[in-house]
Amino acid sequence: MTIVIVITSLFFAHEFLPDTLRHRIFQFPAIDTLGHLTSFFILTWVCHSILKLSLAICVPLLIFYGAFTEIGQSFLVYRSGEFGDFIADIVGISLFVVAKWLYLGLAKKTSH
Repeated sequence: MTIVIVITSLFFAHEFLPDTLRHRIFQFPAIDTLGHLTSFFILTWVCHSILKLSLAICVPLLIFYGAFTEIGQSFLVYRSGEFGDFIADIVGISLFVVAKWLYLGLAKKTSH
């Protein structure tokens, strides 16, 4: 629920705040990093929970996708592929795996 509030707030800030304030908020590199981390966390959740891909398939596939998109961006004039963004992608994927592992461990403990 918290992530929905954060994403909604960022969308609202990006779309409806005055330009000077919007540029101040979104000039921080941490916003971009958080965007990569959050989007790959959600993408991993979608692939695993909705599309029903196993984590053994999902994780390497999404790591490859993250690398591929950053390499592709390095060839575009208006974008730049950044290694830090790729690391943020991997962290987002890893956070989902850890959250899933903790959830399964907690579910197992409460069922005993």
